[in-house]
Amino acid sequence: MTIRRFLLLGFALFAGLLASASRASVISAGTPTFSVPTHLSNGSYLFDITVTLGPDQFLLPVGITGAASLQSWQFDLVFDNTVVQEVAPDPFDGTSGIYGAQFTPGDANSLSFILGGFPLNFLGLVDDVAGSYPSLLTGPSGDGDLAFILFEFLPGQQAIDPGFGIDNPVITQQVPEPGTLGLLAVALAALGVRRRVERKVVYSLAR
Repeated sequence: MTIRRFLLLGFALFAGLLASASRASVISAGTPTFSVPTHLSNGSYLFDITVTLGPDQFLLPVGITGAASLQSWQFDLVFDNTVVQEVAPDPFDGTSGIYGAQFTPGDANSLSFILGGFPLNFLGLVDDVAGSYPSLLTGPSGDGDLAFILFEFLPGQQAIDPGFGIDNPVITQQVPEPGTLGLLAVALAALGVRRRVERKVVYSLAR
């Protein structure tokens, strides 16, 4: 087998490991909650912003499973706009009704920083919700919440399923070190180089 084929094998194995890790991470809408997380109620959130739920309002957690050193994320949230609407309590506080979540509850360093998100109630869409983890050198791993989004039921729709769903998820995670198979492929490639050099030396001596 040529060196080029060894290297291609190594890259293919490594890419397969990355693809498997990506497939294992899933962003999904959680169960609406009528209670406010501590970091959004005690004034410790950005700029002392606090969340108070009005009648028929709730927070929708959006979380991820299988994260591995999560760096940043993005998604579109879809919903039935005949049942609920997204709420921005203060149009001037910059949140648009989208708030960071502590990936690990009680750990302030795991709080996500919201980079974007634009509610389009007439389309039943919260577009391009995105966040990252500026307080962590290595992003969080495992299962946890990414963000909370404020909604309210439209009149008479409290018993109807809002139909929350996630579209266009983008998950950026720290590139893992090459796995055992990748290292094996690199070692085989090095062995191939050595054998080619040895054959050239033997051929030169024979002449």
